[in-house]
Amino acid sequence: MPQGIYAGGGAIVVMDPAPLVYINVFHKGSGPDRNLKQRTERVMVTAKAIAPKRSGALAASIAMDRNRNELGRFAFGYKVYTPIYYGGFVHEGTGPSPRWPNSGKVMRWSGSDGLVYRDFVMHPGTPAQPFLQNALVAMAN
Repeated sequence: MPQGIYAGGGAIVVMDPAPLVYINVFHKGSGPDRNLKQRTERVMVTAKAIAPKRSGALAASIAMDRNRNELGRFAFGYKVYTPIYYGGFVHEGTGPSPRWPNSGKVMRWSGSDGLVYRDFVMHPGTPAQPFLQNALVAMAN
């Protein structure tokens, strides 16, 4: 997990771990920290606006928080994330995969020619919808 995202000059640079000088300069409540927090809030708002919305749960779950190190202490920067388990699948997409029936020997559904029976099907996968990445790129421009 990146420990710091530095925004400025129209570019975003991720450093892991954050250099000590940045942690000392960007302490909580400092001018640079407030600026970075405002930029992160804009990324969060943009991500909520452009996230795919079937039920709205994914967009509603997008949040921001201060970065933490392995011990749970403050680390430089902020993060925008979604805690919903399928958020990564939506963001990164999925590849083709076989699907088998949950119970019984075959799957059944209504097709254009009536009922269709199959012992397995190949799911074609889903395309990536990188809403968090697109929100970060939009903020950088």
